[in-house]
Amino acid sequence: MPQPQERVLTVCPERQADLRLALARQALQTAGHLRIRAFGSSMLPTILPGDLLTFRAATLADALPGHIVLTATDDNAWRVHRIAAVDGDWVVTRGDALRHRDPPLPRASLLGVLEAQQRGERILAIDRSPNRLLPSTTRWLLHHLPLAHRLARITARRWPRLIELAA
Repeated sequence: MPQPQERVLTVCPERQADLRLALARQALQTAGHLRIRAFGSSMLPTILPGDLLTFRAATLADALPGHIVLTATDDNAWRVHRIAAVDGDWVVTRGDALRHRDPPLPRASLLGVLEAQQRGERILAIDRSPNRLLPSTTRWLLHHLPLAHRLARITARRWPRLIELAA
């Protein structure tokens, strides 16, 4: 029985972000859903590195404060942040654990809206509250002390249940 050939897609590094974004757009347009694994710490403790996120294709009506969205950035990358404000045709997002808001993006840059979040074997409820930012003391620590931000990332990886209880 012949072995299936392995096909490898090789892309030059400067085009990788473009390709990822194009694939994400295509998946959302054709299938209506996109599933990605989270990385980074800007959405702690809501989204931990390693969480599986399922997005559905976004419509203009989905641009509501509190929704967690997948957006295309100006540098052809994507970002998963919560909508902080909507002003006409512009959307402003911000990571839950970040001090500053992101630069405004046109509504057309919304790719998807978070529909499901899986952590290990558990499916988590999606919190769409616009005020669902970290408690003020925790937020202050994460914003002003880089060490606290690093410790939160390490804690989230090693003891995800502890982060869930603290949130």
